[in-house]
Amino acid sequence: MTGRGAAPGEGARSGGLADAAAAAIGFLTVLSVPEDRAARGRSRATLFFPWVGLGLGALALALLRTPLDTTLSAVLAVAVLALATGGLHWDGWADVVDATVTPGVSRERRIEILRDPHVGAHAALGVALLALVRVLGLARAPAWAILLGPVMGRWSMVATLRWAPPLGEYGAGATLRPDARPVGAALAPAVLIAAFSWLGVPPAHVGVALAIGALAALVVAAFVVRRLGGMNGDAHGAVGLLVESLVWVIGAELVR
Repeated sequence: MTGRGAAPGEGARSGGLADAAAAAIGFLTVLSVPEDRAARGRSRATLFFPWVGLGLGALALALLRTPLDTTLSAVLAVAVLALATGGLHWDGWADVVDATVTPGVSRERRIEILRDPHVGAHAALGVALLALVRVLGLARAPAWAILLGPVMGRWSMVATLRWAPPLGEYGAGATLRPDARPVGAALAPAVLIAAFSWLGVPPAHVGVALAIGALAALVVAAFVVRRLGGMNGDAHGAVGLLVESLVWVIGAELVR
């Protein structure tokens, strides 16, 4: 999750909701958004993070409805979602795993590892394990969990952007956090519980998935802050990717 678009603060408060939605789409996906719209909508872009996630969840659900074998469809969905987001969250996951899991090094060295473009052994193992978890989760998850995972993943980014101190002066952790609007984004889980309940999904199932996802986001964010002193865009993206994956797995277990 790295910063795309205009420089921090440029045109930050001049856009409406349409600009905010466009900024969120440009920030979280590979879809092109005009630089001026991204700049105008940046201050309220986090309001639309969960709804961009809903679109990604719908894409994953459509891919899982192909005639392919279930596991192959899940592999395809994981790959397409990675392409649709430009691999940003995977890059963040690899960097954060390398920086936080490497034993016996100082905080300063961990930050150097975080910024190092090379992939270490811990990062490679972390990517492989998470990819396996995601494929198995998607292959068994019910439709509501497939949709909910990306929503909850992006919502967790809003929560950590608001709560965690930024690591460094620039990047997503610094440029979005001051203007993050948690009240509006917090409506997403409540709306989703109501919507899925209306569609016949047990509210308790959705509530459990949301609660465990939120708890995981807080625990991982606290661990990263303890190790690094703050969170940058890579760390927020890593939290979102992990929460998304956990919701899929939890949903699969709830209906098993």
